[in-house]
Amino acid sequence: MDFLAAAEKAIPAEVHMISGCMDSQTSADVSNVASFSLPDPAGKAGGALTSSLLKVLYSDHHAPAEDLSFQDVLTKVKATLSGRYTQIPQLSSSRPMDISSPFEIAPKGCTGTKRALLIGINYIGQQGQLSGCHNDVLNMVEYLKDVHGFEAQNITLLLDDGQH
Repeated sequence: MDFLAAAEKAIPAEVHMISGCMDSQTSADVSNVASFSLPDPAGKAGGALTSSLLKVLYSDHHAPAEDLSFQDVLTKVKATLSGRYTQIPQLSSSRPMDISSPFEIAPKGCTGTKRALLIGINYIGQQGQLSGCHNDVLNMVEYLKDVHGFEAQNITLLLDDGQH
């Protein structure tokens, strides 16, 4: 069995993950995501990478970003982080992909049920506790629902908040 066939058998879905930290780094909190022009009137904390990603993807809270490739998104997120944070956005994929292809949450013409799993870990009570991961997940839920038409019942949240 070749590598691609083995990967498809092990992970039947195509998964793309954007991360902001190397293994030796920790996430960086933004004390007020409003500084990224994100919709959060309570001025809650958020992660630097997620805040930058959302700023690139939808700045007016309901319109999708212009047609961007995966490479465009990563380049713009890096520019947003630059000078403020040391994080460098990284893209991982369960399948070989062309990074110049359009950035998509779900493929165009998708007719099946769109599902999302969002994980936010603040490491409550541990050294290095964060304060923005839960807020990041909630902001991403709004983005998925507002821009990509995901339905709430098809979004699963895993948070270390004692509820999810």
